[in-house]
Amino acid sequence: MKKIILLFALTALAACDLPASPVVSSYNGDSVTIVTSQLANQEEALSEALEEAERICRKGHKKRAEHVSKRSNPNAYEDIHLFLCLN
Repeated sequence: MKKIILLFALTALAACDLPASPVVSSYNGDSVTIVTSQLANQEEALSEALEEAERICRKGHKKRAEHVSKRSNPNAYEDIHLFLCLN
């Protein structure tokens, strides 16, 4: 009985999405790199990353951010997004 309850609990946890919480890993004034979790909803993660990139770019002398590329790190379950800061 305990094994069945444990199995249902693990299944319920596996179905949950993690919140998209982007982390700025680098910024040089012309570009910003943001890391997101692969376990989060990908559309939400990219949207949150874009918002964070635009916020960072506006702190400098640029007005907007444009997504350029995405690299994946399967060992850490993370995606690395590169954004250019443009006028």
